[in-house]
Amino acid sequence: MHQIEILKDVVIIFGLASIVVFIFQKLKIPSVVGFLLTGILAGPHALGLINDQESTSILAEIGVVLLLFTIGIELSIKKLSKIKNIVFFGGFLQIVLSIFVTVLVLWLLNVKSNVAVFIGFLVALSSTAIILKILQEQDQLNTHHGKISIGILIFQDLIIVPMMLLIPMLSGESNNIGTELLLMLGKSLLLIGITVVLARWLVPYILHQVALLKSQELFLIIIFVIGFAVANLSALLGLSLALGAFLAGLSISESEYSHHAFGNLVPFRDIFTSFFFVSIGMLLDLTFFIDHVLIVLFVVLILIFLKSVVIGFVSFILGFPFKISFRAGLILAQIGEFSFVLVQIGQSHNLIDGFYYQLFLATAILSMSFTPLLILFSDRISNRLNQLPMPKLLKNGMRKLPTNSIQTLSRHSILVGDEKQVGSLMRAFERVDIPFIIIDLDPDRVRQLQKKNINAIYGHAQYESVLEHAHIKEASNLLLSLNGMAINASIIEVAKNLNPNVNIIVRTKFLEDLDYLYKVGADYVILIEFETSIEMFERALIHYLVPQTEINLTIAELRSRGYEVFRERSTKKSSNYLGIPNLEISSIEIKAQSKIIGKSIRELDIRQRTGVSILAINRKGDLMTNPNPDEHLLEGDIIYTMGEFSKSICINDYFNET
Repeated sequence: MHQIEILKDVVIIFGLASIVVFIFQKLKIPSVVGFLLTGILAGPHALGLINDQESTSILAEIGVVLLLFTIGIELSIKKLSKIKNIVFFGGFLQIVLSIFVTVLVLWLLNVKSNVAVFIGFLVALSSTAIILKILQEQDQLNTHHGKISIGILIFQDLIIVPMMLLIPMLSGESNNIGTELLLMLGKSLLLIGITVVLARWLVPYILHQVALLKSQELFLIIIFVIGFAVANLSALLGLSLALGAFLAGLSISESEYSHHAFGNLVPFRDIFTSFFFVSIGMLLDLTFFIDHVLIVLFVVLILIFLKSVVIGFVSFILGFPFKISFRAGLILAQIGEFSFVLVQIGQSHNLIDGFYYQLFLATAILSMSFTPLLILFSDRISNRLNQLPMPKLLKNGMRKLPTNSIQTLSRHSILVGDEKQVGSLMRAFERVDIPFIIIDLDPDRVRQLQKKNINAIYGHAQYESVLEHAHIKEASNLLLSLNGMAINASIIEVAKNLNPNVNIIVRTKFLEDLDYLYKVGADYVILIEFETSIEMFERALIHYLVPQTEINLTIAELRSRGYEVFRERSTKKSSNYLGIPNLEISSIEIKAQSKIIGKSIRELDIRQRTGVSILAINRKGDLMTNPNPDEHLLEGDIIYTMGEFSKSICINDYFNET
């Protein structure tokens, strides 16, 4: 019966969340706010739809674990080492200043010092789950304000355990705080040491052996085992599950399979993190909120202002200019999810009563709800404030900003498919010196290519993370030669969503796949059976001693009609295959023995003789657009022409006749 109750609660949460989030998406409101509202509505203080909040809390905790697991995978130890100054110096300074400012404000309100320090703990933490989820979605993790946010959030997650140990001392119930802190430090160092060993030796070896089996199910299972095993070890050592999950992600991040692993985990992460936000919403007492709405709003505004200033000041001390510093402050200006853990411990030690507990819940949830909007408008707000008169040092910062060292490709092609097809394409692209990246699910092949300094990554191209690692947003072409229409269609949809302008060329075996592949976004579909028929037809015409020029024209006419000529048998004979003009821009290089070298465009009278116009001439890198009719053509010139497809395809023969 307990299982039925859990299933019923899950159905209610997802059903209600679907409606709320659908409406919020229509209104362009982030889904995080929708999940919080879902929890408020389904909770015991509103509609009372959920009977077992404990089960929901367990699912929520899994969501936080998966979120920090994926964050660890995406960050990597190398990236983390680059922001160690932000993590340890900036994070420590932010915690100390936030607690100090909170204690100062509460001291003016005659709040006891131990209670004020405890509330300072709650205020000092920000929401890792909300901030990193939104920064991930908006591709802002590698920006300057993103790195500040990540660094400070990491330190906040690390400081959770010491704060938990300090709470009994604040309530006067513990006298061995020093011993407990030293023990906690030892456990943390042990866990970090295990993570380093996993990252350098064990995890890459395990993932490589699993990848060799080419089983997606086994690969996913191993990823989950690694993540939850390290998280469980962290909990056994008395540290947080979230910290263990983050370190497990870091251990995978150093592997070449990290992007594929990330793509596998994203759907599970999104499902379980939704439970986290719903569970937080369930805690709020709507009656209390309505009765004290003005007090709650005032506290939220004070909270956002003070945290923005404190974190902005810390960012400035780290050397960042005002605009970036204040933007980071706005992003981190809410209460964090781990504050809910601390407040429950504090309540059990009588550090906070019922009124202040509900005031905290209302303030925390409202500040979390404002966070997506603060992130969305942080750039505009910081830009406006940056225009105010201020000292040059404050505006420009105390040091030169670090540049983004991530090397990217642009105007390149992404090759996905079987080894023979991709190998042929690779050699062709190398011949014309066009950059490319290969995506492959064979780990040995990827390693072999990488050893030859060829851009190759392991993963399935249907995952956004894998395509983003291949710089899909900067790519010019995506060439697919996989078997299976569903796989090709899935990749096409994801690729077009990330880069609507990428040119997608896909190969398929079956005529019936043609329309659907074009419908989902393919720009050109090559039908294998069609191309085989064309090749056979061309060989037959050659045997009949038909001139090559006429063969090229006939084949061009067939191609210009797409594949319709092969779809149905027609009794109609026509000399005009091109029912609709099909313009084509072509490029032709003038070879050394061409008979037209030294002749002018006027003398050749190309338009009259071929029906093709010369648009431009590329001569040793210098482009001459709309060239003069008296311009003489030289060896090595690249001629750009425009005309009907059937004529353009044969013009190369005309230019290079000897």
